Amino acid sequence: MSRPLEFTKSAADHREAIEAVARTVESLDRGVWNVAREPGKWSPAEIAQHLILSYGPPFAELAGGAGFSVRLPWWKRTVLRWKVLPKILYAEKFPKGAPAPKEARPKAGAASPEEAARLLRENAGQFELRLSEAHAARSVRLTHSYFGKLTASQILKLMAVHAHHHRAQFPVSAKEGDKA
Repeated sequence: MSRPLEFTKSAADHREAIEAVARTVESLDRGVWNVAREPGKWSPAEIAQHLILSYGPPFAELAGGAGFSVRLPWWKRTVLRWKVLPKILYAEKFPKGAPAPKEARPKAGAASPEEAARLLRENAGQFELRLSEAHAARSVRLTHSYFGKLTASQILKLMAVHAHHHRAQFPVSAKEGDKA
């Protein structure tokens, strides 16, 4: 089980990251919402949907269902846990070019920035609440496609860094009324 202070810090980091992303999403002009940054990249709507979808598998696993599918053999997961995971969790640097697990790949985006921000806040909040309840009752380890089983603190911290990583991919364009 994660140490209580570690879990509390990870949960706070997670809430802060999700709120920062949600505010960024809400500030986006609808004119850029479905426009990819460049060919072959996701649009802001798809990035937001990816973040929303990333809560589905761990939430399902908490409820006793299937989480993310493991994509790598044990020895590659072990190497990634030793070499890459600490950089993500402690240096807060997400590797570029890592493919999204199929369960979190968007097929379409949310209809609007406001809807995406609402869904992101709801999914993240419900996940954190259920994870916190489970963590208080027992040792929790959830499956990540590339790292294998992670503690409750690790998964929250990873999701926070993941959110910040994608926040940087949104275009810098505020709604007309928000421009200074």
